[in-house]
Amino acid sequence: MYIESVALAVMSAFLGATALLLFIISHRQHREKGFIFTNTWLMASQKEREEMDDRIKKAEYRVGRNVFFLLGLIFFVLAVFCLSLLSWLLYVLYALTAVTCIYAIVQWITNERLYKTFKDKKD
Repeated sequence: MYIESVALAVMSAFLGATALLLFIISHRQHREKGFIFTNTWLMASQKEREEMDDRIKKAEYRVGRNVFFLLGLIFFVLAVFCLSLLSWLLYVLYALTAVTCIYAIVQWITNERLYKTFKDKKD
């Protein structure tokens, strides 16, 4: 019994630290500082990154900010679940996960359309 509670406390501390890190990244994305952690930005070549205008960068920062914030919430809920073992928190976790996945997919499609429009205007 004691070992299980220690393991849950350690796991909760690790999940809480991960949530804090994700919230820090989300805050930096909100301030539009640092590296952009999105697929469009990561898969673009250096030349394509330099050619992107501010609208695309702002859209990428917005997606990164919101996704990292939602991921931080997911890890925070997991940390609270490990401490309390309340079963209803799992439903909150499932809902947050679904919202994060749907949001990421919809915003990725929207940003791809914006990037394609930008490329068409440039050519």
